[in-house]
Formats: sequence, C-alpha cells, structure tokens
Amino acid sequence: MIKKINKKKNNVINFPNKLSSIEKEIEGIVFAAAEPLDIDTIKNKISKKTDVEKVLLKLQSEYSDRGINLVCISKKWSFRTSPNLSNLMTQEKTIEKKLSRAAIETLAIIVYHQPVTRAEIEEIRGVAFGTNTLEILLSIVIMSKGSAAAKTIASISFSIGDNFVGKFITLSFFLTFFLII
Repeated sequence: MIKKINKKKNNVINFPNKLSSIEKEIEGIVFAAAEPLDIDTIKNKISKKTDVEKVLLKLQSEYSDRGINLVCISKKWSFRTSPNLSNLMTQEKTIEKKLSRAAIETLAIIVYHQPVTRAEIEEIRGVAFGTNTLEILLSIVIMSKGSAAAKTIASISFSIGDNFVGKFITLSFFLTFFLII
C-alpha cells in the first residue's frame, strides 16, 4: 500500500505526521545509536515517562514494509536493512596475495616435475619446509592433491590444478622466469 505524500510549492516533501513527539524521540534515539539499545537505556534518554515497549512495537509495525526495519534481538532494539534487500548489500572483493619465495620455488618445482611428492620437492629445493607452504598453494587452488589412496603426506603427489593457467598468463613465461633465478 502506497501512502500519499503531499508536496509543497517549494518542493519540500511532507511525510504523513502520525508520530507523537515521544515516538519521534524514541525513533531518533534508536536510529542514532551506534549499537542496539535495551528498553532501560531508551527510557533513560527520553524526556517523558511512557511505555517504551509499546512505542517500539508500534514503530516496528510502521517500519515493517520499508527498506529498513526496527528489530529486537536479545532484548535490544536497532534498525536493520530489510531482509529482502540483503542481496543488494553484499559486496564481493578479490584480494590478491603475494606468494612467499618458498611458495614460488615449490610451485615452480611442481610445474616442472609434476606429479611430484613432498619428499621430491624437499630434495630438489635442498631444504625441508613446513606444511604452511603447501597449504597456501592448496588454498588458492593453484595446485591439487593427487593419489587419494596415499596413507601419509609424504606419499601424496602434487600437480598443477585447472586454475593455474587463469592465475598466470603463460606457463612458459612462469617457468622461464623462475628457472633463471
């Protein structure tokens, strides 16, 4: 249901004035609060004594079909975006992470010698490395685990995943760059 909005000559919109001064106070207090407020906190801030819970329930019904809603969570009141508009509020952000030198060396070995086990990677690099390096590479889906039947981490073979080409422009450039270093 759309409510009528009266327009003045100077283009200032007048919304229907249904709220009493105490209701406006409570609405303003809850709206301006940095965090949800309980009823006692609201009572302490208003100018007149009134049934705050009754006013909040009235405001809740007033805001029920709008873009923002007055909600009560754990006996605390606040304004929130209407649940049916939450899809408009989501934001996806891609964060680029730089790989450590150990991760780049490990990746270059996997690309060149795939499939390769952890023991083979350590032998080629000449140093043992923690599981953190492999976890980083697995988390960004550049490489994948092979040999699902392997019983220990040392016997799991690693190879490049499908996402590798999307992460790097060309495989030959990558190999040339890191094998020269």
